[in-house]
Amino acid sequence: MTFIFAEPKEWWLDVPPPTRAQSWEQSQRHVTPRSRWNAYINQICIKTVLERIKVDNVPEATAWLSTTQMPAIWDIVNGSAIIVDTTKLVLIPTEVIDDDGLEVPQEWVDIPSWVGDYYIVVQVKPEAEWLRVWGYTTHHEIKTKGDYDASDRTYCIDALDLNQDMNSLWVRRRFYSEQTRAVVPQLPKLPTSQAENLIQRLGNPELVFPHLSAPFTIWGALIEDENWRQRLYATRGGNNVFQLTQLSEWFDGAFGAMWQTLEDVLSGQQIATAWRGQNTRNPNNLISQNQNSVFDVNRVKVLDFGSQPSSQQVALLVGVSTSKNAEVEIGIKVCPIGDASYLPNEVRVRLLDENGAEVGQASAGATQTIQFRFGGQPGERFSIEVACGNKTITENFVI
Repeated sequence: MTFIFAEPKEWWLDVPPPTRAQSWEQSQRHVTPRSRWNAYINQICIKTVLERIKVDNVPEATAWLSTTQMPAIWDIVNGSAIIVDTTKLVLIPTEVIDDDGLEVPQEWVDIPSWVGDYYIVVQVKPEAEWLRVWGYTTHHEIKTKGDYDASDRTYCIDALDLNQDMNSLWVRRRFYSEQTRAVVPQLPKLPTSQAENLIQRLGNPELVFPHLSAPFTIWGALIEDENWRQRLYATRGGNNVFQLTQLSEWFDGAFGAMWQTLEDVLSGQQIATAWRGQNTRNPNNLISQNQNSVFDVNRVKVLDFGSQPSSQQVALLVGVSTSKNAEVEIGIKVCPIGDASYLPNEVRVRLLDENGAEVGQASAGATQTIQFRFGGQPGERFSIEVACGNKTITENFVI
C-alpha cells in the first residue's frame, strides 16, 4: 500500500486493486443496488483505514465487528468502526466532493452500544481508487454542536467544527483527558412478537429506507440486538444471505422449519446412542467429551450432498443444555442416516468461532460419526462447516 500526502494534516490513501475486487465480490451478497454499493464503499473504507492505523499508529487496532456481522449493518446503515484499545473510532464514508462537514446516521449517535469516541469523515473517490481522510470530531461534540435532521435521521456538523489535523488524533487520544461521549438513554427491550412483526414488515427489500418506517426508539432497539439485526438482514435478502439459528429460542420450543425431531430422521438405535460412541472426535481446545451426556433440547437437520458422486445425505444433530453458571452446553454431531453405517470418507467438519477462525476440525475416514462438545455464553456465535467432495454447507448459530 502506498500513501500520498497532499497536506500533512490529511491522509490520502490508495485503495489497492485486490481490496477493491474482494470488497466488490463480498458486497454482491446484498440484494438491492443501494445496499450493495453501501457495503462496497464501507468495506474498502474500513480495510484501507484500518491498515493505515495498524501500520503507522497502533498495530493492535481491530474492526469493531467481525466480517460476518458487519454486512447486516451495511445493508441498512452507512458507517463502520475500529477499536483502538478502549477507544472506538467510527468511520463515515462519503462521496460528496465539497468539504461541507460530516453527516452521521443517527444509529451511530443514539444507539448506546454503537456510540463511538471519535467520528472520522472519509471522502471516497467515486471509482474507489483512493480515500481522503480529512477530519474528525467526538460524539460529545456531535451531540452538543451538531444539527439533527429529522427528515433523514442524521446529525450534521459543520466543517468549521471538525478537527482537520488527522495526525493530532493520536496525540489527543493519548495525552488529553476529555469527555468524548455524551450520555444517551438506553433503548427499550422489544418483545419477541413485536420484533418478529417489525422484521416481517421492514424485511421487504423494496422498502428502500426501512429506518424511516418506524419510530427511532423502536428501530434502534431492533437493530441494536445482534440476533434481530441478523434476522432482518436475512429476511431482506431471502435465501441469498447469512442465516442465523438462534439456539436460545429452542428452550422456548421455537424451531426453524428445517430442524426436525430426532425421531423424524434417525433410527431407534441412532437415537439411543445419539451422544455416545467410540469414534467421537474431540478438538484439543474443547471441553472433554462426556460419553453419557444428555442434552435438554435436541434437533437434527438433514444436509444434502446428493449432487456429489457417490455421496449421500448426512444428519447434523445439535443438542443444547443450560448449566448453573449461565453457560450453555452444546453438542454437535454429524452422522449417517438411512441404511448407511458410516459417513462417506470425504466428509469433513469444521467448528468456527464468530470471526470465522477454526476452533476444531475432523474428517470422517471410516468413522460412524463426528462429535464436538463445548460451552458458550448467551449471545456468542459459532458456525459448523460440513464439506463433502467439493460441496460445503455452513450452518450459523447464536447461543
